[in-house]
Amino acid sequence: MPMKPSRMRSLASLLLPALLSGVPALAQNDIENVLVETYYISDSNDATDTIGGTLTAGSRTYRVFIDLCDSCALRAIYGDVNHPLIISSTAPFFNNLDRGKSFGHEISNSALDENTVALDSWLSMGAASNQRFGVLKVEDTDGSIVGGSNNDGGSAMIPNGLVANEDPDAGVPITTQDGLIPLGGGAVIPPNFNVQGLSPATVFADSTLGSVLYSIDTRMGCSTPGVVGPTPENKILIAQFTTAGELSFCLNVEVEKPDGSVIHYVASDSVLLAGETASGLLCYPPMCGCTDPNFLEYDATAGCDDGSCQTLIVFGCLDPLACNYDPSANFNVVELCCYGPDNCNGLDVSLVCPGVGVSEERIDGPAIEVFPNPADDRLFIRAPSRSSDKARVVMRDPAGRVVVDQELTGGAINGAFELDLSTLASGIYLLHVRIAEERYDSKIVVN
Repeated sequence: MPMKPSRMRSLASLLLPALLSGVPALAQNDIENVLVETYYISDSNDATDTIGGTLTAGSRTYRVFIDLCDSCALRAIYGDVNHPLIISSTAPFFNNLDRGKSFGHEISNSALDENTVALDSWLSMGAASNQRFGVLKVEDTDGSIVGGSNNDGGSAMIPNGLVANEDPDAGVPITTQDGLIPLGGGAVIPPNFNVQGLSPATVFADSTLGSVLYSIDTRMGCSTPGVVGPTPENKILIAQFTTAGELSFCLNVEVEKPDGSVIHYVASDSVLLAGETASGLLCYPPMCGCTDPNFLEYDATAGCDDGSCQTLIVFGCLDPLACNYDPSANFNVVELCCYGPDNCNGLDVSLVCPGVGVSEERIDGPAIEVFPNPADDRLFIRAPSRSSDKARVVMRDPAGRVVVDQELTGGAINGAFELDLSTLASGIYLLHVRIAEERYDSKIVVN
């Protein structure tokens, strides 16, 4: 009998790594997550500042972190012709007119307590100033150097100071935990940092008023070994955006793996070249879908799970003419199909199709004969080499269903048995016959 589906799946799990070595992996864990933190929500006090430029009350400052695997490093953020770099808002990004910069490591640490510099918009490879790394506020353990009394606090006009709003939608108040930490003697400036192609300064600079960065020719990065997060969790700050509008982005990143190889993770799978892998985590707001690669509905570009995973992938052979045809499978692996001891794709037929094509005892002389083939209403079965009064016959249709399971007795002259086929529809069937220790397996055509 053919192997049970559960055993077939177990066998597939052992064989698939070799059989599917040329197929791209369905999942990757180098990028564990992309986190968008609401860092601050401005209020009417912040809007009174004109030195850094008017910051609209209700503007939100977002920080974006990429959470990489242990020992993985960020090499670059980029956009190319197949995978544009897109950062946009429905309102202009806030760029501080006084001390604003295009990159986090360019912000002077001594300026963070000036007006609204701490809320400037920029891109980053870990740094939030030239002396501080950025971390999630909830993971910051050294208090705050910005906001409130640090930023123009205590004046008659602004009694509580700038950057002091404690809107609960922003979580931990910035005056309590500012998401800025030093790292001993660690350098916050990425090694050999450079910008190629279109500069982000076209949107993120102190003299700009833009709402969209779209580039097919930008690379902001550094040399090996890349940048790692300032804490063991390896979360790397990659941007800070302040806007009164709705934020959206699609990023592409170069990630250096522990073995030194570099993988390009892209936000879209419309075009995937060698060395590129799609990740739905790189777009915000995320497009949701099935995020479990064990299901047929799996979407590599989904950034969140919407419960659409319904059909568990079952590997198996979907050829109904194979002795191990598995109608419960929904992912065909041709290398798992077995057609008998002489055509089993190098697999052990006794494991894949136990009882098929293997004689318990081989005897000299002609094998079992089945005739005629094609057949009409009758099929004759004979074992010329020995006489027996019993024959076990099983027939399966193309869907793997057993349509005949009989023990024939009272063989005619020379051990021939007669099988009635009159109730079967025309088509191809798999025939399994056993007479004494002889076994016979074949395809039978019924007219």
